[in-house]
Amino acid sequence: MRRTPLAWKNLINDPRRLFLASAGVGFAAVLMFTQNGFRNALLDSPVQLIELMDCDLVATSEARYMLPVNQRFSRDLLRRAMSDPGVEAVQPLLIERLLARVRVAHKEARPIRVVSVPQQPGWLDVPGLIALRSKLQPPGTALIDRKTRREYGFQFASSGEPLPQTIELADKRIRLVGSVTIGTDFANEGTLLIRENEFASYFPIRGGGKPLEVVDVGMIRVRDGHDPAAVAKRLTNLAPQVWKVVSRQQLQDQEKQFWTKQTPVGKIFGIGTIMGFVVGVIICYQILYTSLQDAMPEFATLKAMGYPNRYFLGLVVRQSIFLSVFGFVPSVFVALGLFYGLEYVSGLPMLMTWDRAAWVFFLTTSMCLISGVLALRKLISADPASLF
Repeated sequence: MRRTPLAWKNLINDPRRLFLASAGVGFAAVLMFTQNGFRNALLDSPVQLIELMDCDLVATSEARYMLPVNQRFSRDLLRRAMSDPGVEAVQPLLIERLLARVRVAHKEARPIRVVSVPQQPGWLDVPGLIALRSKLQPPGTALIDRKTRREYGFQFASSGEPLPQTIELADKRIRLVGSVTIGTDFANEGTLLIRENEFASYFPIRGGGKPLEVVDVGMIRVRDGHDPAAVAKRLTNLAPQVWKVVSRQQLQDQEKQFWTKQTPVGKIFGIGTIMGFVVGVIICYQILYTSLQDAMPEFATLKAMGYPNRYFLGLVVRQSIFLSVFGFVPSVFVALGLFYGLEYVSGLPMLMTWDRAAWVFFLTTSMCLISGVLALRKLISADPASLF
């Protein structure tokens, strides 16, 4: 004989209550999505520039504990690295934040990140950069990151290309000749790309008056047949107290670890996700407890007829799972809309991936299950006669 799907019937019996219950669960799920999205943005954004580097190994100053820090090494180390049999090619990457202040007409000057375009093409995998390299040949030209914060005042056409406007970088005129997409992070609100030689013109005091002889990041390609880890170790030993050479993945892990464990921001977003979970447990508990209370006489009858506690536990588990699905599905679309708006406003990468959505679904389902078990305690512990 086919069993009556009691959990399903209980849930859909009152459409108004089902809508309110789903809205409550969905609110908690959206809260967790948002907090988790900010935390993931905190981890994704600092490594965007590293992901664009087309190389096997990267070299940074030993004192550089995160990429935005102004700690550099001598360009001579990259020249010496070319003598290693496992090195195919090297390319310096210059990054300036401390001296780089940009001012758009009628706006206040603001700090901005300025990144050099490598002399050889193909080292920075920025979409459209190769086609725009020729526009950077005239002195005083730059490319702008489309995701630069709007507070700077840069004006763009509907196509995303910069409009003619008066701009100064380090108190010298500069002209925007195109745009690319890189992205902002919690340390950098915008990015300009200029030719490497232009660093000497705009930042002459950089590196003690030798702006091109200090390097922020060294990009290194390893010859086929050579072990990148062994090459990295040999190169680090050239000047172990001055620089370190690691894989791109190791540098990304270093950045993520710093922002997660060494800054309060990472902890705050983690706590925010936990708080969203706790709020969801409270909301679901109220919803499921009210539902069980309204049906308590019927449940008491079933219990008096000999139905075991595991039956009621399975009933609430199924009802909790149904409720989590009803609340989670619309929350995904709400979260996607929020992510799009937040990314547009902030420039941070608010990404929704399958594994991240699955994690929030797991939290949502766990939230509903915990609430259901807590709401079931009275039914399981009470005598049937006392429930009427």
